[in-house]
Amino acid sequence: MGKYMLFSNLLVVLVLGLVPPNAWSYGGGGGSQSTSCKKPSFKDMTPVKGTVVSPGARFSFTASANTNPKSIKVVVKGNEVELSVEKNGSVNVSGNLPSSIKGGYARVNISASSSPNSCVGTDGWLLKLAEQ
Repeated sequence: MGKYMLFSNLLVVLVLGLVPPNAWSYGGGGGSQSTSCKKPSFKDMTPVKGTVVSPGARFSFTASANTNPKSIKVVVKGNEVELSVEKNGSVNVSGNLPSSIKGGYARVNISASSSPNSCVGTDGWLLKLAEQ
């Protein structure tokens, strides 16, 4: 019986050793049923980075087509900005910088989640504010 147990244990170890390592992994492995995370992306930010702008200036950007329009949030120096959002393939977003922020620099911080898997993407750009 001792030799039989040793043989069966050795056989189990050999069989398990032949299974490819990625078969033991968890999560989206790139197969057709993969649920891997695809974060939204952002482009075409205007005015361009580093531009001197007036308080209350208009800004805009485009979010990728997988962005949930209702999840888009823009914050400038701690102030959440009201947005205009249009979806036609990609998502076009525009708004105005807070008029109360004057002088110095301000970062336009963007965050949004993707549809349908709710992966969060972030981006932003820095603008210089006129003293007005």
